[in-house]
Amino acid sequence: MRSWPPIASRLSCWVRERLYFSTYVAEWINVTSTERRKSSAVINGETVFERPAVGRLVSHWREVCGDRMAPRRDEVDPIDLFEFLPHIAMIKPLDAGADFQFSLIGTGLVKLYGLVTRQNVSRIECGPEIREALQESLQLCMSEKAPVHDIWRNVRTLSQVDVTIEVAFVPISEDGIEVSRILGYHIILN
Repeated sequence: MRSWPPIASRLSCWVRERLYFSTYVAEWINVTSTERRKSSAVINGETVFERPAVGRLVSHWREVCGDRMAPRRDEVDPIDLFEFLPHIAMIKPLDAGADFQFSLIGTGLVKLYGLVTRQNVSRIECGPEIREALQESLQLCMSEKAPVHDIWRNVRTLSQVDVTIEVAFVPISEDGIEVSRILGYHIILN
């Protein structure tokens, strides 16, 4: 005849298995969300763009920039950026990059950020994952004084739709030393 362990022992095994599984899932979720937030990278020769338009914008920026760190604001002509305008934001660093302020936003970005002209990034009413990804990308562009690329996966728009967005941020400098503006290009991939 078969002998079963007491109920307390079986319950204890069940609880231990569930705790182990819960810990494993919690660790996986934590790692996944951290990886999503820490994916901004400086654009280099190995950067692969999902959409050709992102590559065209970066190529145009490099052409205007020449061998300098960044072009001046008066060299960034909206006529040359016509195809990108609905998806562009001009962003001004505040307090050496502690925060940023939208100085211009394209109509295509209103669904992400709302009407945020003259508002600080830290105070916009978008999803927290979009705000964190935006701040990370802007701070990297500021600190490296170089163009930055990222793909924001499964971020929520103001209308509560999950989307994947490819972004590029390129610096603009009035004095050739410090970043005075950042031009951001966003395109929804799905």
